[in-house]
Amino acid sequence: MKVILQLVLIVIPSFIRTEAIDVTGGRSGTIIVTSQHGKSSNGLSMGIKNFDRAAGRQRSASYERDLVIDTIEAADYPAEIHVVTTKDGYILKLHRIADPALQKDTDYSDEEQTVNASGGCQGVVLLMHGLFSTAADFVVTGPESGLAFVLADAGFDVWMGNARGTRFSRKNLHRTPKEAAFWDFSWHEIGTGDLPAIIDYILRLTTQRKLFYVGHNQGVTALLALLAEKPRYNRKISIAAGMAPVAYLGNGNNEIVKNLAKFNDQLWKTLNTLNIFELTPTESVLQFLGNIICSGEAPTQTVCSDLLAEMFGYSSDQAKLLLPGMLDNVMTGISTKQLIHYGQLIQSRKFQQFDYISFLTNMQRYKQVKPPEYDLSRVSVPFVLFSGSREFFTSPMDFQKLVKNLPNVESQSELPAWGHMDFIYNAQVYLKVYSKIIEFMQNYSSSNTGNTSVHSIQT
Repeated sequence: MKVILQLVLIVIPSFIRTEAIDVTGGRSGTIIVTSQHGKSSNGLSMGIKNFDRAAGRQRSASYERDLVIDTIEAADYPAEIHVVTTKDGYILKLHRIADPALQKDTDYSDEEQTVNASGGCQGVVLLMHGLFSTAADFVVTGPESGLAFVLADAGFDVWMGNARGTRFSRKNLHRTPKEAAFWDFSWHEIGTGDLPAIIDYILRLTTQRKLFYVGHNQGVTALLALLAEKPRYNRKISIAAGMAPVAYLGNGNNEIVKNLAKFNDQLWKTLNTLNIFELTPTESVLQFLGNIICSGEAPTQTVCSDLLAEMFGYSSDQAKLLLPGMLDNVMTGISTKQLIHYGQLIQSRKFQQFDYISFLTNMQRYKQVKPPEYDLSRVSVPFVLFSGSREFFTSPMDFQKLVKNLPNVESQSELPAWGHMDFIYNAQVYLKVYSKIIEFMQNYSSSNTGNTSVHSIQT
């Protein structure tokens, strides 16, 4: 199995899409309201069925269809698309499930309108996906357990971001994805460029002073980079919840990760030499994996799920039912620089900015030979953190190092035998994680004092 994984990780960078397809257009403030139907109480099986149907359309129609909107509409929730442009020209698509209390003209029943009548809208929340993922992470499992849906049911105005380079944010005012300059970013730029544009846009549109933030994996990394580099954004976030957070690395026991990290610098040079700046499987590879190798009827489905389990650490049988859609969702575009940056964290065991290896380049960029570390003492936002004991990249020791270095961790929880994708696909994710996040956010909303009370999460 390890040999197969190594081959997959080596071969995937060669599956580079040759034609860029832009799925977003327009400037900041463009809004497309796609539906404002009443909510339904579809079961989890219905959510999976609808997602599989939408995923099938996504594969057959290349990257042009919007899988997230399809899934939200299939669950009969109000869906919106917003477009935001960053200062450096990246055009980002945002997905939104607006709280019914905010809708001026809807066909909600009286019963549905009073779901959150006791407190009106509970607040605005931004969800940010992990590496190789998109906003689809938060709706993929349907209305019963998808994070975006359960937050909407709890009365929150839910926004989902899509980082630059992903299938929903593949456009720039000044360059195209065919150009190397388009991919000259890491999660540092996602944190310091994308997140400020998204946060400011949401707060301006909703006329709120603060929002809640929930990040998965890279979504936490990017937020930490933002709060450390631009501390004023600490004042714009009430509470941040981090699932499978990645910051400090290098203490894990995964042999694949450790072996790849040893050759990180050589890989960076080789990819640049070959002019490979994006890591994205081609459409034909997605069709092959989703429709043939990993389909529910294929004899190789077990091997495929075992492979993904080894890579992403999920442990739920539910995920096996979602493999075709999971592949469509997870395998979206990232820059090679994002992955290399994580490799550098493993090498250095420090949470620091990108190392250009060249002393001259580092001096030009940072005014010092080595890249600066992120100063987490500047992070004042209260954090609620969840991690699994079977993470692929990180480890319990890395997680505790992050907890120790963050000044304001309200609660931490390590879930035994959970891995990276369990925070999306595990059948118990609502009970063990999402309900706890909602509890913290609701406590903040009800107190409205700017401070949350410390809770001990039982898992």
